[in-house]
Amino acid sequence: MGILLTKIRISNFRSIESMSLDLGMSNLLIGQNNTGKSNFLRAINIAIAGATDVSENDIFVTAGELLEKTKIAVIDTMFQPIDINEKLVSGFSDFWTGVFTDTWITTHNTGNFVAIRTEIKLDPMEESYFINRRCIRQWGESAETAQLDPKKPLFNENMRKYLQSTYMDANRDIVNDMRNRKSYFGRVTSSYDISEERIRRIEEQLSSVNSMIIESIPALRQTKEKLAAISDTIGDASITVEIESLARRLSDLNKGMDIVMKDSNSASFPISQHGSGTRSWISFLTLSAFVDNQNEKIKKNGEEAEQYFMLTMEEPEAHLHPQAQRQLFSQINSFTGQKIISTHSSSIVAHSALADAIYFSKRDGRTSAVRYRTDANAPKQGKKTPDEKIVREVINTRADILFATAVVLCEGITEELALPVFFHEYFGCSPYSHGVSFIGIGGLNYKTYLSLIKDFEISWYIFSDGEQKAIKSVKSAVRAIFDKDYSTPDNVVILDNGNTYEQYLIQEGYSDIIIEAVCEYEDDDNYLDTYMEHKQGQERKKNMANKLGKGTIRDYTVSSGRTDALLDLCLENKTEYALPVAKKIIAQFDVAKRIPPKIETLLSLLSARIGIDRVAAGEDANEIIS
Repeated sequence: MGILLTKIRISNFRSIESMSLDLGMSNLLIGQNNTGKSNFLRAINIAIAGATDVSENDIFVTAGELLEKTKIAVIDTMFQPIDINEKLVSGFSDFWTGVFTDTWITTHNTGNFVAIRTEIKLDPMEESYFINRRCIRQWGESAETAQLDPKKPLFNENMRKYLQSTYMDANRDIVNDMRNRKSYFGRVTSSYDISEERIRRIEEQLSSVNSMIIESIPALRQTKEKLAAISDTIGDASITVEIESLARRLSDLNKGMDIVMKDSNSASFPISQHGSGTRSWISFLTLSAFVDNQNEKIKKNGEEAEQYFMLTMEEPEAHLHPQAQRQLFSQINSFTGQKIISTHSSSIVAHSALADAIYFSKRDGRTSAVRYRTDANAPKQGKKTPDEKIVREVINTRADILFATAVVLCEGITEELALPVFFHEYFGCSPYSHGVSFIGIGGLNYKTYLSLIKDFEISWYIFSDGEQKAIKSVKSAVRAIFDKDYSTPDNVVILDNGNTYEQYLIQEGYSDIIIEAVCEYEDDDNYLDTYMEHKQGQERKKNMANKLGKGTIRDYTVSSGRTDALLDLCLENKTEYALPVAKKIIAQFDVAKRIPPKIETLLSLLSARIGIDRVAAGEDANEIIS
């Protein structure tokens, strides 16, 4: 039996004003940069391992707030017992009962737990911040309603010994670790359990080999003889100088160690000559070796003995290609202990369990986080559960949705390509610089995307064609996921009069610009006329005829023939013309028409969400995104 950190609650710590989360054995932190994931990981390590470097910078303050000396940061953690299958059980094992003792264990009718409050507060006498730990007897609904043990029991030595936590940042490097005895590599390579007699014999042999090397190489021997003159300089004949070609003491072996790698077709190279990705990877593997070594030592105290270990790690994907990222994540999953990993990798998200994901965001300087609310008992949709559909249709192809501050869902690739161009014209910057993702869902399957968006509380918008089928799909999805009519939320923009995107642009008077863009793209000034001559009288596909409200036989001799031909041409080449047409529209002389009205409505809604205003008309017209 073991234990698991099942709940954490944080108040007034760095960017986290208030947060409460349930944790599992594996936890994956996702979201944009600078949303507070690193702050969360630091809070975990302070609570479990303690820290001596806390300061006023760890206390949350709002903009313009003067930090009061009485304000404290609070990190509440709850540990519960689990069985060998990592399922919660009611009581702690004899071993963990001995570690925590009755002083810390709270007996509850739903199962025993140990809850610890870690406070970061100012010592007014020392004028410095310190850590204070207290026992929570009733967890409560919030930090304010939790009931603390008035006796203030001490955090005992067994708890310090058997509760371990480590933090690995994105800059980990085995080359640095090899020279640092306090690193996990240094600790595991200088850790040995052999008799003093054997140590003495090994060190005698090391000394003998060292002397043999020096005497065998003339340059080293001569250098040693010259260095001996230092005794004359200092005036102390008792001084001796030695050259150590390798460590003579077993405890210093790590200083001279190196790691070499080779494949079957190359020479061996020191790890320092390999890339950052490989060095980062090996640094993690040495930590894994250290934890296994620690567990073996603890088992010597008794078969029931065990150590709780929490791994908190930033960006395991750093410097690794997607396939290597997946392989590394598999190794992380086999790591002995509980894990909280932050990532910006779509490959790792796609390779992990959706139930492990925790989405981080920040608004007005405050970090918030929400765990995916998986429903294991949800009925299947066809042959798949809702979670399986999300993984298959969204995560495996568009996992970038989980790193967005706002998501705009549109029907197809045309809008996905064009809308970022108008965004750049409106705001003078790329949508990705503000975490806005435009996603063509490849049809009308809004429901699956909205389900994921809702569970992670991501801001969302819909830009939809005005066809009845499209409106019905939007209406059904919004009602099913949010239990409201699609016309109620102002984040749904529908094109008027049953129009497709192409029909809408033509209706708004952009025909000449579209024709000009198409002719430039095809490098033929008469391309539309040639198209009309070639296609006249030919049959349209049924779905195109339905979109146009026309017959299946093309007739470009009627009064609307040229418009009909332009629509046919655009619908047949949606992906090719989407970008050229959008760029041509924003480059026109009339700045008032550079953004079509419905698109302007969408962008004005986004303006409030991402907190930036529209640039002056035409201010950034020459900086068109590619």
